[in-house]
Amino acid sequence: MKSRLSITSGEVAAVTGGRILCGGSGITIDDVTTDSREPADLYIPIIGENFDGHDFIEDLYKSRSVKCCLTMKAGYESIAQAAGAGLILCGDTLKALGALGRHHREKFRPLMIGVTGTNGKTTTRELIHLILSSRYKTLRNDKNYNNEIGVPFTLMQLDDTYGAAVIEMGMNHAGEIERLTDMVRPDIAVITSIGAGHLEFLGSVENVAYAKCEIMKSMKPGSTLIANMDTECFHIIERLASDHGLVTLTYGLDAGAQVRPESYELTEKSTTVVYKKVKITVPLYGRHNIHNILAALAVAETAGISAAEAASALSSFENVGGRSEIIHNRYTVIDDTYNSNPLSSLYALESVCDVFHKHRKFVALADMKELGESSALYHIKVGEFVADRKFDGLFLFGEMSRYYADGAERVGMSPEKIKIFESRDNMSAHLKSFLKEGDVLLVKGSRSMKMEEVVDSIVK
Repeated sequence: MKSRLSITSGEVAAVTGGRILCGGSGITIDDVTTDSREPADLYIPIIGENFDGHDFIEDLYKSRSVKCCLTMKAGYESIAQAAGAGLILCGDTLKALGALGRHHREKFRPLMIGVTGTNGKTTTRELIHLILSSRYKTLRNDKNYNNEIGVPFTLMQLDDTYGAAVIEMGMNHAGEIERLTDMVRPDIAVITSIGAGHLEFLGSVENVAYAKCEIMKSMKPGSTLIANMDTECFHIIERLASDHGLVTLTYGLDAGAQVRPESYELTEKSTTVVYKKVKITVPLYGRHNIHNILAALAVAETAGISAAEAASALSSFENVGGRSEIIHNRYTVIDDTYNSNPLSSLYALESVCDVFHKHRKFVALADMKELGESSALYHIKVGEFVADRKFDGLFLFGEMSRYYADGAERVGMSPEKIKIFESRDNMSAHLKSFLKEGDVLLVKGSRSMKMEEVVDSIVK
């Protein structure tokens, strides 16, 4: 990952709390990277689970590919001196990257929107970006760059031409959102939902709520928090917002929500909500997108953008691939393979029933990851939901398949309608021979389960 950054080596040392070992304080730095394959003035080595960016420092110096390197390990002074390059020792290179992102962000004053939540972050980010772009040049994260590497690189793209920015913030451990919001410092924050995600690290849905609410910690009192009133643990969000002195603007289908549709309509091609007598039709599929659209409308309202203006902007929306993408072949495949957790699975299943109630409906599921000790329970619950909603067949792959099956059978689905496969290839081969014209198949699983391979196989 690479970004522009106009700074000197002395400033880098000051911002990161580092100490210059070689090269002095006057080295001009115009760009920064964490990827050793991308030439840049400043290289920041990141240590991951399976790699250590420090391993590439010597080669970068020898090839004269960098002017300066950060390091949290000793032993590179002689090679830096031989290359006539800079070297800065710091305590933690990941925190140093975040400090540089925060330092650059503080030079500018765009309207800053932060978005977090268990589900709906990326789609909501994209909806907000489209609305704000109708009035301002607006920055947003590229792809899924929503972590402690992606967010600072996104912030480094800011300049005087941007009037707004919408930054998605993801996490799987407590403390991560707090560090991200310290960089972003949002004027408006959105919490899209709270649900069972990353329980392997967080333990409970309540702890997920507290982790997501870390987005409030760097917000100024009087700033606006936009929250989904229909979500689990809303009481935690509401209480913490009050504790931080924030103004809470709620949205949802709950009768008490401040941003609430007068009506809505779901089709396979669009989701329509009527808000303040304005009909807002967005080319998005699925019940969950009612909430995503309402969140974006709440941001528009806070930013002084009318519902009519928002409706005009959102009519041209294009969603990110793998998120409830409908593919018509001889049969219809709903590609929801980008990721999976219990709440998103229930939304996806409910949406199939809402829109395709006249068709034979099938679902192909793989494991939902990072659910810890609750994993079996949540897979059983999703299986129960499949049976309760009268799906015509359940196709399974992964270590948790038997729990999906147990849940479905417990609620009355016939075992003959449930099939477990040893591989994605076997599942794909069966589906290609089994599905008939007019059938509808939902395909879903966590990112690591690679269920997009099933989609690719059966639609080609």
